[in-house]
Amino acid sequence: MTSYKILAVFLALSMLLAACGSPAAPTVEQPAAAVTEAPAAATEAPAAATEAPAPAAATPIVVAVWSGPEHDNLVKVAAEYTKATGKEVIVEEVAREAYFDKLNTVTATCGKDYDAFYAMSDFIPAYVAAKGLKDLNTFFEDKDVASPDFNLADYGMATSFFTFEGKLYVLPSEGDTAWLWYRKDLFDKAGLKPPETWDEFYEAAKKLTDPTNGVYGAVIGVKPDEAWWDFMYYLFGQGGELLNTDNTVAINNEAGVKALTFYANLLKEGLVPPDVSTYGYVEILESLSKGKAAMGIEWMAAAQDLLSCEKSLCDSNGNPLLGYTLTPGIKQSDGTIKRHTGGSQWGWAIPACSENQAEAYKFIEWLTSPTGAKFWALNGGIPGNIKALSDTEVVAKIPQFALLAEVMPYRSIFPTLTVSPEMLPIVNEGIVAAVTGTKDPQTAADEMAAKLIELLKKGGYIQ
Repeated sequence: MTSYKILAVFLALSMLLAACGSPAAPTVEQPAAAVTEAPAAATEAPAAATEAPAPAAATPIVVAVWSGPEHDNLVKVAAEYTKATGKEVIVEEVAREAYFDKLNTVTATCGKDYDAFYAMSDFIPAYVAAKGLKDLNTFFEDKDVASPDFNLADYGMATSFFTFEGKLYVLPSEGDTAWLWYRKDLFDKAGLKPPETWDEFYEAAKKLTDPTNGVYGAVIGVKPDEAWWDFMYYLFGQGGELLNTDNTVAINNEAGVKALTFYANLLKEGLVPPDVSTYGYVEILESLSKGKAAMGIEWMAAAQDLLSCEKSLCDSNGNPLLGYTLTPGIKQSDGTIKRHTGGSQWGWAIPACSENQAEAYKFIEWLTSPTGAKFWALNGGIPGNIKALSDTEVVAKIPQFALLAEVMPYRSIFPTLTVSPEMLPIVNEGIVAAVTGTKDPQTAADEMAAKLIELLKKGGYIQ
């Protein structure tokens, strides 16, 4: 696909992709936050007593991030960077529903609005093809710019999602997944254990559905621009794939249709709230935290809310009523459970036309370093740095990171192709059609497949 066509796609995607992996809390409209804990260049020596003018103050580093916990975390962690370096970081908050449209415009039109931004893996191939990002090799291969402690190995395999033709364009952060959240008290009362398989999930949902008391056995999220981010756990977990490893389409094969049918039947049989076509991250979170659903799959980033007695349900002793475990899998002949789950991968990128690239790089390098990533973790984020993820203080505070380490070997994300931004709305549309009943699952899957094949051919991925 030519750069011209890619730019056209970016500008046509306005507001279609407002939510995705590691979705955050509801949009809070407020001014952009500036982190100014310390004066710029506070550690520089005074100007010498000569006729030369005093050095100009360093240009602030402007970083874009969408509303929610990632924004709140970045403000806190950027303040630590300012304290350590004296360099000002301005954190610009962008509303979730406008975020991708804004980034598409910046990367497509050589925008200079930001020096760095929070980037999702799905879009990076297209941004790179449109020459909208600066490759980071320029900086970490320059000993005068990179920290001597910088080590790509600290990010593990996550860098592979962001590497194209030997160049790395994003430093990984927030490589996450979701858990099966369940009401421990309701499961205990019903004599149930957290489901290990999808059959057990279905049976538990049936047994725990009590609409007369406002409780459903499960909750799903089929909001038109977020459907994939919930359904993928059911697809991968039941042995399905969106694409095969050779980029041929798999969504309409037996496993894909079976997963879509299972997902649609949860609504058809009344096991989930009737208005799930309006549900996304926020609404699933609310259903679980307010006791409207006995279980549901929700991102691990929600743990800080779902385990909080101020924001969710707790017993009289202050213990959370919600527990979390691995999403279900398929029982094998030897009794083991084969699991495959979804996730998302984010990181920090630098726009090609930023005028403060070197300082932006130094910031995102620090932000994803063992030091910065530890701050990120302790403030509620998910570090992409292995050293931070396994830090004893971090694991002691966030026990779910031990479970995350178990999940990482079998975690998949949305395909990272130049046509990914065009694929996602097609997939969302098909999921919604199947669940709401406007099309049967087989037809919805077949129509998704036909449109995806056309896109993949146009992108040069298949013949």
